[in-house]
Amino acid sequence: MDTLNLLRSGKLSWTPENTEALWACTGCRACTRYCEHDNEPALVLMTGRSQANAEGACHPALEKYPERFRSRDARLAKKLHEHVPSEQLGDSGLVGFWPGCDAVDKGMQDLEAALEIFGMLGGEPVVVVESEQVCGGYPLLAAGYPDMFRWHAERVAKSMAPFKTIVTNCSACLFTVQRQYAAEGIDLDVEIISVPEFLTEKLQALPKSTNKKPVYYHDPCHLARYSGVIEEPRLVLSRIAELRDFEWSHSDAECCGGAGLLPKTDPDTADTMARRRMREVANRGGGTIVTACATCTYMLRSNAPSGVKVRDLAAFVADAVDELAAADSE
Repeated sequence: MDTLNLLRSGKLSWTPENTEALWACTGCRACTRYCEHDNEPALVLMTGRSQANAEGACHPALEKYPERFRSRDARLAKKLHEHVPSEQLGDSGLVGFWPGCDAVDKGMQDLEAALEIFGMLGGEPVVVVESEQVCGGYPLLAAGYPDMFRWHAERVAKSMAPFKTIVTNCSACLFTVQRQYAAEGIDLDVEIISVPEFLTEKLQALPKSTNKKPVYYHDPCHLARYSGVIEEPRLVLSRIAELRDFEWSHSDAECCGGAGLLPKTDPDTADTMARRRMREVANRGGGTIVTACATCTYMLRSNAPSGVKVRDLAAFVADAVDELAAADSE
């Protein structure tokens, strides 16, 4: 923030070297949590990134990022259509599933498990939203391209509009579609909820386990601090597992390092944050960590030390239900 003020006031010139500090934030909102004035450095720094781009001081790792973003989104949309059966895709309905780009890119098995548990719980059918986009657009905001974000968001909103409810497994998508779309004047009259919120609505359909195994729950920053989804995943997990919390949890949870494009602008720091997050579990002898965001799942899973297993919430629930069903049939 000091650097941004110096840049804004003209005491520093807009160069990639001078703007480097603007890109070192994940936007986790931990600082806002402890600010007596509720200041939002993360959102201010993203505005600063936009100005840096306008001044020709883009981060070197994000060179030509809008073009790269569009190419990745098109590639992942094609991958989604190739891997999800046509009967599980839909362009309208009561409930649409928006997995998020990292789920499609790095967690296809978790995506399939989410569809499995949705089907097990009964009620209204859930289909994957059929769209030319798979990302809600948060990376464009984090990269400092608000105009490109607005263009992208309008198209995503058009794909979501025919549904009554959209369920997403991306904590950044949840906040972005809920709040940032409206801030850009994009009116989307659709309920947007997270996977744990949706599972909580179906809680009575989940069988209770009598042989509960311990799991640690990691609160995704955008889910806990931005959207206030804290108790719902705990209600779901407590039904099938012995829930344990990190020392820093709920709205005080440490960031996994996956947001704000930090894995691109400073991958070593991002990975270090993920490893630090899991150190507590490793020091206790290992165990299973469950989280409710595809990005968090990937960051933690790809940096997990020996003895620590990382699971996506929906996939963990699906496996637990399968195990309970198998035990009942014996």
